[in-house]
Amino acid sequence: MTTDFRITKLRLPVSLIMLGGEQLNGEMFVQDFSPVRRGREEIPDILNSEEPFFPLGRAGGTLLVAKDQVREVVVAGERFDDQYHLQGARAEQVELTLSDGSVRTGLVYLEMPAERPRLLDFLNRYAQRFVVLYAAGGVCLVNRTLIEHVRPTE
Repeated sequence: MTTDFRITKLRLPVSLIMLGGEQLNGEMFVQDFSPVRRGREEIPDILNSEEPFFPLGRAGGTLLVAKDQVREVVVAGERFDDQYHLQGARAEQVELTLSDGSVRTGLVYLEMPAERPRLLDFLNRYAQRFVVLYAAGGVCLVNRTLIEHVRPTE
């Protein structure tokens, strides 16, 4: 049985870097609205949801990608619609070193209670699958389990 009910989605270009180093370019699909906050659904919403796979649109068709096998997702020039989400957050400049030795630098936004404002507290309580790093030229979402160490750079 087929249905005519479809949810219209926007297509956002991304570049995935997989655990083995392979780069996959394609498009992720986001909804005009977010089920978890105001505004449209964003790429971090998809990557940090409970589902283990997400679709990646490519010229040759759609791939179903395992989130655990993604090292990082690069979104060129994108600033996510986080105004409501980040209002009380503090920006911290960091350098992330991944388990393969690669280094990423940029800003993370610490959403912490006033009594626990440190980067260490944020990292120890961060339960999402991907850390959002605002870097020069775009946003990099880094698989949290692959971060070897973090160094504040300011």
